[in-house]
Amino acid sequence: MVNQERRSFLRFAIHSLGALFGAVLGIPAACYLIDARNRPAVQRDFRPVQGVRLDDLQKDVPTQGVIRDVRTDAWTLHPDDVVGRVWVVKTGNDDASIRVLATICPHLGCFVNNNPPGSGPGFTCPCHSAKFNIDGSKNTGPQQRGMDTLEWKRDQQDRNLLLVKFENFVQGQSEKVPRT
Repeated sequence: MVNQERRSFLRFAIHSLGALFGAVLGIPAACYLIDARNRPAVQRDFRPVQGVRLDDLQKDVPTQGVIRDVRTDAWTLHPDDVVGRVWVVKTGNDDASIRVLATICPHLGCFVNNNPPGSGPGFTCPCHSAKFNIDGSKNTGPQQRGMDTLEWKRDQQDRNLLLVKFENFVQGQSEKVPRT
């Protein structure tokens, strides 16, 4: 009779430890297998652009700005991470002539550079020599559309501060489609 009770206790203990180990190893494995890329994109609000003051913009001179935000990945918190860069171009004398352009090429996703002095105003993608006009429109190259424009506004308190609604778009398409 004592052997029977001991066997049932050992059976219970072994099954309990197996369930505990299964939970300890299974829960992180299940979390790892849930792919974060299938989650919907975070809704972006207007963020300040660092390095650009609206009153300092010169006509047809692109100015690059940086957008920072809090970013998290898995267990790491990045409180002041660079989430994107933009080109800001003023082509006229009023706010309607200001364009905020994404620095990501709409063809393959490379970083678009400002043309060097002496080669004319505009932008060039170093990956495939795509050329864009100073307003971001398509000039020459394999890209199907011009540079992606972003929505912007002036800050209510500091009228010289530029706020941009930063988002990424799908490359290789003729229409501007936001990434989801």
